[in-house]
Amino acid sequence: MDIELRRFAAVGDATIGTLTIGGEYTCFTLEDVIRDKKIYGKTAIPAGSYPVILCESPRFSNKYEKQGLGRIVPLLDGVPGYTGVRIHVGNVAEHTHGCLLVGDYWDKKSAKIGGSVAAFKRLMKVLNASTDKIRITIRNDITKGGALQQPSKPLFEGIYGYTRRCEVANW
Repeated sequence: MDIELRRFAAVGDATIGTLTIGGEYTCFTLEDVIRDKKIYGKTAIPAGSYPVILCESPRFSNKYEKQGLGRIVPLLDGVPGYTGVRIHVGNVAEHTHGCLLVGDYWDKKSAKIGGSVAAFKRLMKVLNASTDKIRITIRNDITKGGALQQPSKPLFEGIYGYTRRCEVANW
């Protein structure tokens, strides 16, 4: 299973992106700032392609189980210079600690995402059902000023709330 994260905006102390699985918009993401030099717990991981392992987390599993989220939290493996990079629930950069947060909507005026629990549950349902190896590819598509010239179809659908069944001209 191939997951793609496209970072498209730098807002304050966060980087906003979209997560797609098989080309289908899944959710928004929020990460720390992209930096040339790593600052522990405050830097987005390098763009690249990484295996994803579904496993328990010493930090999240007990807490998530109590919240009805299960014990499994996706781990990005082999990130150079990083350990313990997970995809998890959260809303602002302070919640990332170098990990990827997922959410259903993005407050376009700030560095916040919302609907994180619902997005995480939906993502985990898809990942847990996969019998294939899981891999995430992270791309930086941030243009000067953080604005996109023309959003991709998954990003457009995620921002403007169109469903997969919606016909969008020129796509």
